[in-house]
Amino acid sequence: MKIWVKSKEFSEGKFLVVRRDGSVPAWPHFVFGARDPAAPMALRCYAALAQRLGYDPEYCASILELADDFEKYRAAEGDGDPEAKPHRKDDPAVIRAMRHEHSTIDVWPAKNMPKRVSRG
Repeated sequence: MKIWVKSKEFSEGKFLVVRRDGSVPAWPHFVFGARDPAAPMALRCYAALAQRLGYDPEYCASILELADDFEKYRAAEGDGDPEAKPHRKDDPAVIRAMRHEHSTIDVWPAKNMPKRVSRG
């Protein structure tokens, strides 16, 4: 299965990314979730390259701290399945926003799903 944004059926992507001012970025982006076993290493690789590129050391350190937070979260809550097929009902207003159409949406904090059995 391709990542959602590279598929015909879900070309809007899997997640809606919204800035604090309510605008949706127009450029491609990718969201990491703490339950993804690959995410901590991806964050660490990003931090290493950012450091080599001269990014602020505090910024780089905070990315590494986030990678640690991801590992702690996954240890407590279990692995996710980044390759899982859709399992929630789409909200048409959210899909409009993902397509860069004006939309008003309601949001709420998600509750954790039950732990999954680790692949490893």
